Amino acid sequence: MVRSKPRAHPKKKQPVEDKAEPIEKTLTVAPASLFSTGDAVHHPMFGDGKVEGIREDKLTITFDGKVTKVIREDFVTRKK
Repeated sequence: MVRSKPRAHPKKKQPVEDKAEPIEKTLTVAPASLFSTGDAVHHPMFGDGKVEGIREDKLTITFDGKVTKVIREDFVTRKK
């Protein structure tokens, strides 16, 4: 006679106390970008480009050769 193992019953989870902070306290304002639309920038791989748009910490940049990329602003430097 083959005996099957008794099935384990899933443990019931204890109710979780709501320890989350209210949304008003946790939202932070994104810091203003160091760049502006129209700024000339340089990227080590893609070369020189121009900022076409800004969203949060990402810049939409058109590089020489008409290639457009979305790159985090800490990966480029402003040209003087």
